[in-house]
Amino acid sequence: MYAVIFLPDFRLQSVLRWREELDSKPVGIVDERSAKSLILECNGAAKAAGVEPPMPSPQGLARCPTLTLLPAVRAEERAAQAALLETAFSLSSEVEATNDGCCTIDLRKAARETWEAACPQVIERLRALHLRAKIGVAPNPDLAFIAARRAEPLLVVNSPQAFLCQLAVAEIDPPAPLLATLHDWGIHTLGQLTSLPRGELADRLGPEADRLWQRAAGSAERLLQLVRPVEEFVEAFDFETEIETVEPLYFVLKRFLEQLCARLEASHRVAAKLDLNLPLEDRTCHERSFTIPSPTSDAEILFRIISAHLDGLQLTRRLTGVRLRMEPARPDRQQYQLFDNPLRDPNRFNETLARILAIVGPGNAGTVEIADTHRAESHRVVAANFQKPGDVAAKRMRGLATGLPLKRFRPPFPAQVRVVRHFPVQVFSEKAHGEIVDSLGPYRASGSWWEKAQWGAEEWDVEIADKGLFRISRNGGEWLVEGAYDTGLH
Repeated sequence: MYAVIFLPDFRLQSVLRWREELDSKPVGIVDERSAKSLILECNGAAKAAGVEPPMPSPQGLARCPTLTLLPAVRAEERAAQAALLETAFSLSSEVEATNDGCCTIDLRKAARETWEAACPQVIERLRALHLRAKIGVAPNPDLAFIAARRAEPLLVVNSPQAFLCQLAVAEIDPPAPLLATLHDWGIHTLGQLTSLPRGELADRLGPEADRLWQRAAGSAERLLQLVRPVEEFVEAFDFETEIETVEPLYFVLKRFLEQLCARLEASHRVAAKLDLNLPLEDRTCHERSFTIPSPTSDAEILFRIISAHLDGLQLTRRLTGVRLRMEPARPDRQQYQLFDNPLRDPNRFNETLARILAIVGPGNAGTVEIADTHRAESHRVVAANFQKPGDVAAKRMRGLATGLPLKRFRPPFPAQVRVVRHFPVQVFSEKAHGEIVDSLGPYRASGSWWEKAQWGAEEWDVEIADKGLFRISRNGGEWLVEGAYDTGLH
């Protein structure tokens, strides 16, 4: 058996998924690329008012002045198609992307009781994603497609001949000239067509008529062009007019996340990364990627991560739409080391860090990392990464000092140092003042000689009588008291 999942009026459904306020109003989808702006699809309210595709939009508005016309949005169609294919793979691993809004599934390896129970669940899953689906099940793909178009919402064809005999010939989409010829012969149903001798029909009307006869008899077979399962968790929405406030954006994003997280949970996945794309009215876009510290399928947590970025966002142009993509991953099951101390809630920490960055600016908050150089106080701020606590702990252990801790003065205190025979013997400064009774050094270091910001320093560790241990340095002719050693003596 084969199953076909069919989304009627696919382009219309794709656009109306996030516009429930238009469900009871006459709505049509137009092709803006055509000269006459043809109406491609319309809902039941529009058809009741006399609108019929393909009709020029001025004629449709003349018949129904309250008709709402929306452009077909390819990004929204791709998102709906991705959701359809993902749901289809829950029935079988052999799936064909037959057309936009339609896919064919090979059920021959599945037990009948299995797919009979799964098909209604698929319809409900798609309804939860705001997609109205029909499913037809039949012995071959073409017959399953016909059944899907007539399903309300599920139709299983057990007897192909009985099902087909009363259907109109137009149900199997014959070429227009061939259909006209058959009507001239008085052939209007598939039963009447199959009553004609197949060989003589092919001799009179050609091989196209022979293929049509096979489809009418329910005996046509074809191989499916299978596709690989692509875990594409995307949603898209275009606003009817440009927006200047974040409230409509928050509303759409929250619904996106709820739908995507529901799909993630159904496939036993979590979100490891979010890609946000905001198209602007000047045809540019604002893009931002969010790496989730602790991958999750909790929509509320993911919404807080995005909103922390949007709270301080300032754009030069108004928004025209929103695109959101999730990168799925398997739930993390990490075994920590005995002395690891991981964050209790990495996502909340990341949210707090994002709010701090919105205040202090990007690059000004994070984890301090010591630079690979001998230059004192050389460090940089990098993004906090607590994905592998064991590695962080190991680096922390390797970085432990083995000598006395040095308490650096920031900024260092300027000093005057008396030098005798190249050795400092006395220090005069605000922080340290007195005779030097012992010293170690000099420790010379330099670097970046190939750049304008080259540096060089000469450091000494000195003991000042009755004051303690200090580090002093000389850079050129300038002396500084860099810090004091903590000897633990008071």
